[in-house]
Amino acid sequence: MITDALSVDKFNSLNFDEKAWHVWHHANFLMVRQNSYYRVNLYYMNGYYIQLWYHVKRNRIAKIAATRSERIVDAYLPNISIENLILN
Repeated sequence: MITDALSVDKFNSLNFDEKAWHVWHHANFLMVRQNSYYRVNLYYMNGYYIQLWYHVKRNRIAKIAATRSERIVDAYLPNISIENLILN
């Protein structure tokens, strides 16, 4: 965690460039999921989750938003495989 930790509410009140700066410099990347239009990166920072929505066809970040809800992880669960963790 960073010393002057931003709360989730403070993070969401930042402008787009400030959000991006904090994600690149302080957040921990967890995983990615993709649908027809977006590649959504999931990050963790200061006790909350951040999703960065990248529009594939437009080649740009469309949205950056944070939440305290752990339910956000549910959308990423289908992409997790434990096959390599199981001992033969």
